[in-house]
Amino acid sequence: VRRLQNALHELVKVPPRSLGLGMYQHDLSEKELDEKLHLTCVDAVATVGVDANTCSIDILRKVPGLTKLAEKIIKVRPLKQRQDLLKVSGLGPKSFENCGAFCRIYGVEPLDATMVHPESYDLARWLLKEFSWRLDEVPTNILPLEERKIEWGSKITKAAKKFSVSEDRVLAVIENLILSMMNIDPRIDDSKKEVKTNAGSTEGCSLLSAELAEMGKLEAAAPVRGIIGTIRNIADFGAFIDFGGHNDGLLHTSKLGPLHLSNLLIGQQIGVDILSVSNGKVSLGAAGLNLQPDTTRFAKSRPMKSAKRDSRSGSKRSISTKKRTASSTSFKQGGKRQRIKK
Repeated sequence: VRRLQNALHELVKVPPRSLGLGMYQHDLSEKELDEKLHLTCVDAVATVGVDANTCSIDILRKVPGLTKLAEKIIKVRPLKQRQDLLKVSGLGPKSFENCGAFCRIYGVEPLDATMVHPESYDLARWLLKEFSWRLDEVPTNILPLEERKIEWGSKITKAAKKFSVSEDRVLAVIENLILSMMNIDPRIDDSKKEVKTNAGSTEGCSLLSAELAEMGKLEAAAPVRGIIGTIRNIADFGAFIDFGGHNDGLLHTSKLGPLHLSNLLIGQQIGVDILSVSNGKVSLGAAGLNLQPDTTRFAKSRPMKSAKRDSRSGSKRSISTKKRTASSTSFKQGGKRQRIKK
């Protein structure tokens, strides 16, 4: 339940070697994997932010600048405002500059609960007044990101001169204010919304019959359409599906159609077509796409490999033959065998 409520808070406690990231996870250096996952967690925490008064010590250690100060912060909690972080032993102005914007504190200062950095509070207050915005309300006059510099150019220039900052800095504060007021979760990627399609639907599909469970019979019967399978694992190149046979089949990304790997979940049922079987490898396609089996794939690759082997071996034989011929002529002079001096 906790993983569903806040996945990052729970997964950050798990050692990298125990995450089960895929079949190639253990091929990597454990130290390198640990470092990369740590940096990924730090980046995620910096993007989402943490409630400094309620988050766990594991997540607090991932806040930039607080790796070694997390325990000290927990000892002085609750914090009433971001400035209270400066009271923590060992947390100086430089560390506060690094971590200030990532720590959310819901207290006396409303801006402490936003994405705005403390050093930009005066600029943020001026912008709120200039645009007639309130932190507890969603603005109705928000412009798209690419239009703000054009439409709000005069206000941005005025703010930059007044507070001696760049116009890009002003735009960044405006963006932080808007995101905080709209309460948009940056972990949600709108570009990968669920696709409405019948591809992969189990409607009209059935379980694989016992007669086709054997690989030989399945290979002869392929393609077999409309089979219900269960997703067992997901990799970058596709998903492995238990369709009822002796081996799991591969649903490659090229055979997903309009579906995306992000739409699939381990344990989910999905409708598939068994396109082809070769040497125990089962190629699947999403049901409803009516994909055709790639019958030329294996037929073409094998002769090419054998041809290469034949050509290589043939060339070696011809070279060795030439060598023997050359040596025989050099040894035989006038019908008598002579020793060649090097």
